[in-house]
Amino acid sequence: MDARDLMRGSVSQTRNHPIGTGPSRREEASPGRPRLGAGSGPGLAAVLLLCAGLLPGAAHAASLPQPPPPCPVAIPAHPPATAQVWRVSDFGAIPDDDLADDEALRRAQTTLRPGDWLVFEPGLYLQAHSVTIDRPGLTLWGPGATLQALDPADHALRLQADGVRLAGLTLRARTDRRRDAPAQSRLVLQGAGQVVQQVRIEGAGAAGILVLGARGFLLSDNRIRATLADGIHVSGGSQQGRIENNQVNDAGDDLIAVVSYDSDPSPVQDILVRANQVAGGRWGRGLAVVGGERITLADNRISDVLRAAGILVAQEGPWRTRGVDQVRIERNRLMRIGRPQDAAQAAGAPTGHAAIEVHRHETPPGAAGIGQLHLEDNRVEDSGVPALRLRDGRLDAGASGARLDCPALSTR
Repeated sequence: MDARDLMRGSVSQTRNHPIGTGPSRREEASPGRPRLGAGSGPGLAAVLLLCAGLLPGAAHAASLPQPPPPCPVAIPAHPPATAQVWRVSDFGAIPDDDLADDEALRRAQTTLRPGDWLVFEPGLYLQAHSVTIDRPGLTLWGPGATLQALDPADHALRLQADGVRLAGLTLRARTDRRRDAPAQSRLVLQGAGQVVQQVRIEGAGAAGILVLGARGFLLSDNRIRATLADGIHVSGGSQQGRIENNQVNDAGDDLIAVVSYDSDPSPVQDILVRANQVAGGRWGRGLAVVGGERITLADNRISDVLRAAGILVAQEGPWRTRGVDQVRIERNRLMRIGRPQDAAQAAGAPTGHAAIEVHRHETPPGAAGIGQLHLEDNRVEDSGVPALRLRDGRLDAGASGARLDCPALSTR
């Protein structure tokens, strides 16, 4: 099959030129409580997060069959009348007081029950270190509220319990350099049936949203910018997820990435990436599937990726990633990918990728490589590289893409 056959029905290339109440409010801050502008080091939360995989029995537990994840439930515009509603100020978190609010968030979790809402009143709240939400079934809701993280090395909001939902907040972080630990991502999902909706993320030392072994998750209508690593990164054997209608801009690496490492308990499976707008990749790729099974990339708009592929499907030996199989890439629009006139703004030399690039790179003998994939009705416009380069895998209209258990999450 030659290049013209690959283009037919799968990729078109054009050019725009002629182609409730609770505990009392907190008392005055103690001298040791961090204030806005105070420096601090990594706390216990970061140590626990990084060492969780070393607990006895962790490897055995990872090998056990997992129950089907619950279907995520979208968050209504306002707390329902039947919900128990609490304010973070009931637990001592006062907006705009220049005092860290970590302990208030921990106190709230000792009182709230599954199904309760925790409301952040408008204003600025401070987060000294990483904070874990480990009470299941809570909804954190905060239109007009900003949670500012202070420590560049320890600033994650970690959603660990099942059924936790987050909506309306702006999450900001101080950053100093690119980092790679979970505690240095701004938001981390690690449970089942979690929802992140209409959240703004501005800055992160690592990923803006890190989905790490989560199941049955929904990321919808979020705005992510100025992260020093990936905008959204899905790995750790995550499965049954939807990433829809998000905007990701100016990420330090890939804008949205699905990655399965050899060391993960299982490959990432059944992920739908649909109707997102991603732009401003000065270093990495627009959308990347580097290891994974049954992934669908559909109806996305990818633009201004300066040195690498707009869409990459790959197995990468140096990063010890798994193979890829059953991928559908449909109705995506790619614009201004790898243009020579933009090279001076890129954070590195051109990679030589096509706008849609499928390959294996320095993989060991016997590596799985790329299996079946289907490409249909993708458009590449005003770009300085070829529309498609297929160096591994086979095109097959029967490639399944994401198979999502919840009927509302169907890809068809």
